[in-house]
Amino acid sequence: MKSECETISAKVNVAVLEKADRLFRNDDDGIWIELLQNARRAGAAAVDISVKEVQATSGQCEITIRDDGGGIDDFQSLLTLGASGWNMETQMREDPAGMGFFCMCRSEVEVLSGHRLVRITPSVFLGKGEAQVETTPELVRGTRVRFTRASTRTALIGALERVAEFYPLEVSLEGQQLQRHDFLEGALYRESIDGIEVGFSTAFKWGWHWRDLNWNFYGARIHEPFEAITGFLGTAKDGPPSEIHARFNVLEIARVKLQLPDRRGIIQDDFLRDFERKARAAAYRFFQGQQHHALPFKNWKEAKALGVDLSEAAYLLTSWHASPQDDNIEPLFGHSERELLTDVSNAILVARDLPDAHTLEAALHCGASVEGNLYEEKAEYNGYSWYDGLPRIVTTTVFANDVTYEEWRPTNGRPKKIDIEISIKQAGQSDRRPRLPALIHIPSDNYGEINFVAVSQSPWDNDELCGPFAVTDFLVSATFCASDDAGCDSWETQKNAWDEAVEREVNAYFRGPRATLLSILRKAINWEASDLAEQIGIKEIRFKRASSGRLGWDVELAN
Repeated sequence: MKSECETISAKVNVAVLEKADRLFRNDDDGIWIELLQNARRAGAAAVDISVKEVQATSGQCEITIRDDGGGIDDFQSLLTLGASGWNMETQMREDPAGMGFFCMCRSEVEVLSGHRLVRITPSVFLGKGEAQVETTPELVRGTRVRFTRASTRTALIGALERVAEFYPLEVSLEGQQLQRHDFLEGALYRESIDGIEVGFSTAFKWGWHWRDLNWNFYGARIHEPFEAITGFLGTAKDGPPSEIHARFNVLEIARVKLQLPDRRGIIQDDFLRDFERKARAAAYRFFQGQQHHALPFKNWKEAKALGVDLSEAAYLLTSWHASPQDDNIEPLFGHSERELLTDVSNAILVARDLPDAHTLEAALHCGASVEGNLYEEKAEYNGYSWYDGLPRIVTTTVFANDVTYEEWRPTNGRPKKIDIEISIKQAGQSDRRPRLPALIHIPSDNYGEINFVAVSQSPWDNDELCGPFAVTDFLVSATFCASDDAGCDSWETQKNAWDEAVEREVNAYFRGPRATLLSILRKAINWEASDLAEQIGIKEIRFKRASSGRLGWDVELAN
C-alpha cells in the first residue's frame, strides 16, 4: 500500500478580522494603556490629551491624543493585525504584538501624522472595507489620534489618571500635567533583575492594598501572586514581625511574556519561574542587611538554597499564659507579650495545647516556681539550632493526695494537697518531671463545665473569698466559652448566666449554704428595689416562710 505524507503549517485565517472587536475588553483603562504604549514606543517625550463631551447627555466623548514621537511611516501597519511595524530595536526591546491599535475598533478613528491623514471606521477594522490615506496641508510632528468613545468624561479621566500615574512619560490633560509617582516609592530595598526593577516593602506609598497590582508595565498594572515573606523586625524589635511584599517595575518588557492581545496577565513560563527565584533571593539579601530577623526556618532554608546565607532568627519569643477559653475574656494573669531576648539560657517552651494549663498557671501564681521563664512554642522556628535546644514542657499530670487525679476519689472530702507534675524534655538530656504544689485544679477535659477541686482549708475558705486571686474570675476564664449556634442568646447574656452559675458553685464550695443564701438574697434586692425602699424610708426587709408551703415566703417591710 502506498503511503502518503501530508505537510501542515500554522496559518491565520482572514476571518479573524471579523472578530477583532472581541480581542480587547473595551474598558477605558485598556484604551489608554494601548494608546500611551504606542506613543512611548514611537520615542515620544510627552503626550497631550483632550477629552470633550460630544453632547451633555449623549454618553459620547471625543478623545484627542497627540505625541511628539517619530510619527508613522507605514499607515498600513495600523490595520495589519499581528504586524507591528516597529523597527527591529523596538521589537527586540518591547516585544510588540501588532494588535494594540485594534483596541479602538469600535470607534471611528482619525489618524494624522506628518502631512498624512486617514479615517478608519469599525467596518474597516473588521476587514469589511478600506480606508484612504490622504495628504493634508496640516502638519503634525509626531502623531495625533482622534476618536469618539461611548463613555463619560469623568470615567475616562479617572481611567487616564490611573494609567498615567506610573507611566514613564509626561502626560498632560488639556495642558494640565497629570500626577506621576514612582511605582516603588516606599521600598526598603531595591534591585534590578533581568530588566525589571524589584522593590521590597511592608507597604508601598502609592496605590498599595492587600491584593496589590504588583507589576507595572509602563502604567499598565497586573496582579501576579508573589508570596510575602514574614520576619521583618524593623525598629519595633518587640512587635510582631512584619510581612515584606514585592513590586516589579518593568524596564525591558521583552523579557516578560504577556498574555495577548490586551496584556492583562503574565505567561507562566521558564523565564518567569527563574525570575521569581532571583527575586526571592533578592528579598533575602534585604534580610541579610538587617541586624535581626524573625524568618520562619523554612524561609531560612530557602534563602540558603538560593545562595543567600543568613544568621539564625532572633530570640523573639512570646511569654506564656494559659489562654481563656473564650477570646473575649480578659486574661486573669496578664497578656502574653513578645520579647526580643539577648539570652535564652533561662527560657522554657510550653507546648501549645498543654493539658491542665490553667492549673499550672494558678500554681505559679500561688508561689510555685520552675527553673526558668515560660514562653509559647513557635512552631515556625523548629529547625533553628538555638530553638531546638530549648527545654520544653510537653505534658502534665495532676496528683491529689499523691495519687493521680483520675484515680483520686472525693469520698473523704477535699484533698489535703494537690500537685501538678510537669514533663520537661530537652535535646541531649534526660527528661525531668518536677512536681509543683497547687491550690486549685480544673480538669482539662471538663472545659465548658463548672468542675474543679481545691485543697482543704484553701485561702478562699472564708466569707469574703479572699485569696491569692479572684477564684470566680479564674473559673470563668478557664471554663466559659460562648456558643454561636443559631438561636443562642447573645454573648453578654451567656456570659452573665455563666458568671452567676460559677458564683453559686463557688459560694457553695468555699462558703457553705448560709453564705450562698445571703449572696442570693443580696442580689435579689436590685437597684430599683433599693431606690424605692429609700424613697419610703424602709430600713428592714424581713422574710418569713409562708404557711402555704415550703417554697412560699411572706415579705414584711419595716421603717
